[in-house]
Amino acid sequence: MPRNDATRNTSATPTSRFWSRVNKAGTLAPMLGPCWTWTGYRDRDGYGRYKVGRHTFMAHRYAYTRLVGPITPGLVIDHLCRNTGCVNPAHLEPVTPAENTRRSEPAQRTHCINGHEFTTINTYYRVSSTRGVRQCRACNADAVARYKARKRELQAA
Repeated sequence: MPRNDATRNTSATPTSRFWSRVNKAGTLAPMLGPCWTWTGYRDRDGYGRYKVGRHTFMAHRYAYTRLVGPITPGLVIDHLCRNTGCVNPAHLEPVTPAENTRRSEPAQRTHCINGHEFTTINTYYRVSSTRGVRQCRACNADAVARYKARKRELQAA
């Protein structure tokens, strides 16, 4: 049943409401301890979202500012545990956006999905509408060949 203002607990503080949505007995991250898992709403990328009044916060940023302090402007929070639903400040580190990208799982891959090595000769970067994407030239050549073959078959029919 959806909550409305009549059923919502208005006596709880925003901070106590926040912590009621955190499971501190989450999965163990190697050498970091347990993740504190956000049990409230998560966006499509798995990041927790927390609403206070008309403002929506990212749950991990909210937890970090409450327990550690303000985040320096221009920095983003990197999840050292690689769990986007984690709000444990011991698993969070403020870094530059460039460093956050370098640490990301896709950036750590050495081979494409088909096993071709990412080298300077076999790799190119395509800029999409949201971010740059690293692509394998060999896989792209195979895809182009398949596309041209399909096109020839359609023209012959």
